[in-house]
Amino acid sequence: MGKTDLPQIITIVIFVISYILIFSGRLERSVAALIGLFMMVSAGYAFDFMNFEEALLHVNWEVVILLFGMMTYVGLMEKTGFFRYIGIKAIKLSKGNPWLIFLYLSLITTFVSMVIDNVTTILLMIPLTVEIAEMLEINPVPVMLGEAVLSNIGGVATMIGDPPNIMIGLVSGYTFNDFVVHLFPPVMVALIVSTILAGVIYRKWRRVEAKNIDKLMKLDPSRYIRNKRKMKYYLYLLFAMIFFFASQSYTGISPSFVALAGGVMALVISTEGPKEAFKAVEWPTLVFFIALFALVGGLDEVGLLSGLANGIASISSNVLLISILILWVAGISSAFVDNIPITAAFIPVVSSLMVDYNSGLLWWALAMGVGLGGNITPIGSSAGVITMSLSKRYGHGITNREWLKFGTVTGIASMAVCTAFLLIMV
Repeated sequence: MGKTDLPQIITIVIFVISYILIFSGRLERSVAALIGLFMMVSAGYAFDFMNFEEALLHVNWEVVILLFGMMTYVGLMEKTGFFRYIGIKAIKLSKGNPWLIFLYLSLITTFVSMVIDNVTTILLMIPLTVEIAEMLEINPVPVMLGEAVLSNIGGVATMIGDPPNIMIGLVSGYTFNDFVVHLFPPVMVALIVSTILAGVIYRKWRRVEAKNIDKLMKLDPSRYIRNKRKMKYYLYLLFAMIFFFASQSYTGISPSFVALAGGVMALVISTEGPKEAFKAVEWPTLVFFIALFALVGGLDEVGLLSGLANGIASISSNVLLISILILWVAGISSAFVDNIPITAAFIPVVSSLMVDYNSGLLWWALAMGVGLGGNITPIGSSAGVITMSLSKRYGHGITNREWLKFGTVTGIASMAVCTAFLLIMV
């Protein structure tokens, strides 16, 4: 199709308007993305650069299917009471020590977020955190912040830990094992650095003496298990899914098929009908992804993304410098706009750069940038937005200043750690 300067200008305007609508929060983000898609396709028909069928070709259906499968599995697993069970177990081990509560709950959230979407993990952990903090009469804000920030860090370590990584993995062709080998080490160092910073920032809070410790120690974690038999089956299923994710390079089985199969098997194990089970699926999120992929496709159709890739390549022929640039530009961008749309915009750019550089460093830089940069502000990641919302709902609202005090420091420190790892990866 012929492309002129006018379609490029129009697509940029539509793209900016769409991102402002998504970023502002005035509309639910799936609705904002659909409005953007409508405008982009309408412009595509008017200026002959993209029709609706072509827009749908830009949707990465593997990402959508993988998310659907994992959402179905996690929603059914949550109903067994498993997450509250391990949370209560960890809290009892702390014996009411605020700092140990911070460490145990934050680290549980971090490691669970490596295999389960961190938004789901946050939704499960925040209510438990507030409940225990109120029992012990301590401020839950540091713990909630720790869970949100460290879960974002943990999500970077694997291909299925965070939506941006799922998107990157399925486009780049890298396997679950590739993500673990290249991203797990820097994530662990970033996690240690962030935990040390938390200890310094919350040094006064962690010395507070908790009350009603006897009530805490009387809690019976097993009471929170609603169905032990199903819980065991779902755990076996999770281990099987992780096995197939990890063995992709040998079996050739797509991660999206593994996730879909896991969701289907979870439905078989469950005695609930599909109508009840599918309530756990975040349908607006899936619609958001579909609309977002198609929206970014408009930029691709008029040649803007390849032009941006060429512009970045012209800055330097050094793949390390370009990778560092991607890490920080994507990271800072993710601090102000949710990292999912930032990832969607950057993926075609990195794909174009791969033609000339063919270096995995570019993909790892993008994954680390969007995953860790989202911690800099409370609106930079879905987990951050959810945490801020839940904290207000439960009467312990986190202020922007409180977030910046911890999230900004750890976000920048984590990105600095990953920059050092890029130097090692070359």
